[in-house]
Amino acid sequence: MAIYDVNQAGDVLRTYTDTSKATKTQVPITKAILYAFLPAGYPHSVTDDYLAYQTFDSLQAFSSSITSLLASRAVLEGLGVGNASSSPTGALILKIIQDTFSRTATILFAHRMGQAIEPECKFYRFLADILNDASQFLDLLTPTLPYLSKLSVMVSASILRSLCGVAANASKASLSAHFAKTGNLAELNAKEASQETIISLFGVLIGTLVVNVVHDKQVVWMLMMILVAVHLVMNYRAVRSVKMRTLNRQRATIVFREWLEHSTILTPLQVSQRENVLRNGRGQLTSKSGDYTGFCQFGSYGDITSWNPRGYQRYIFDHASYFLGIWHHGGNFYMRLALKEGISSPLVAWFDAVNHAYHFDSALKDGLESHYENAGHIGYHSEEDKQAIFHALTAAGWDLETRALETSTPVRVRVGEGKKGVHDSDGKQA
Repeated sequence: MAIYDVNQAGDVLRTYTDTSKATKTQVPITKAILYAFLPAGYPHSVTDDYLAYQTFDSLQAFSSSITSLLASRAVLEGLGVGNASSSPTGALILKIIQDTFSRTATILFAHRMGQAIEPECKFYRFLADILNDASQFLDLLTPTLPYLSKLSVMVSASILRSLCGVAANASKASLSAHFAKTGNLAELNAKEASQETIISLFGVLIGTLVVNVVHDKQVVWMLMMILVAVHLVMNYRAVRSVKMRTLNRQRATIVFREWLEHSTILTPLQVSQRENVLRNGRGQLTSKSGDYTGFCQFGSYGDITSWNPRGYQRYIFDHASYFLGIWHHGGNFYMRLALKEGISSPLVAWFDAVNHAYHFDSALKDGLESHYENAGHIGYHSEEDKQAIFHALTAAGWDLETRALETSTPVRVRVGEGKKGVHDSDGKQA
């Protein structure tokens, strides 16, 4: 009986016909080259959207390599390279000022937006390239500007690049964790670095030819706009191809609305075809008819009890695991959730918020106070119904363990047993 050595993909590496003799399987040269750039065990070691993402990501990296060379040449011209009257000290001071502002921006952006990047990684991955392209357009302006204007433009460009670096690196880490299936995150990142290296090398070679041939400013700007357009389209296609399995606000809203309307649980693939990459997930909600629109956010108990905008009616509900505040004025509504300490999953609270928004038409027809009093404060469905929904979500391929709903530092409310309360616009219990 023959015995075989196989890899993670099931490919035969060696064949043993007896205990002393082995025949090594010959791998075609093209396949061997691909193995140098793809994770071991591909395609079984990664998700099925990995190849599409990496293909588009490689194409956008190629065009970005060329535009970066054109932008770098403009910066060097702006710093006075080739001009005998330019001062090296002046160029050094410009560089120091740039670095100071860019590093400060890196720290502030990471502090302010760090926790929002993972839940909204597709949005921030695309945003990173918009910031990078904007910085390169600013770089093109530097040769023609006087010193002070040049300083402000170069500093602005460096800040945009630093924001791009934070957003790109953090979102890539989240996407890599999504692609890795067999605990191969480190190897996947290493292979992605190899892919970027070879693609960037080709881009630099082509870009070197371009910068030696193209010198006319109008042609440079036209070429930049074409390459940037290709860059953004490829990046958009890349993030659109990703089928995230975690439920952020937008994906959770799409899933819950579909269940409320058709009693159907959507898969990650179906949701990826519906979600809007350009929307950063503020939690936009609409009523069943679409006549009433609003959004929902997570916050603290004080956010619910203290905010009282003029002209809005306010209703506050005390659920077993959260407080829900609803504000209404005209065709707009606003909701805020304050989760109680020990809550098992924010998904339950978000489902109720989507449910309340969905029934907002009938709530207004009945009168908000009486409608919510009669409908109950747990979202029109029993806890058993909700558990059945969550089991169906897991069966459809959704990851309910990874928390992706809250985009800022989670706040929990510590409170004893309380009764449901409905408050009027003055905050008094009805």
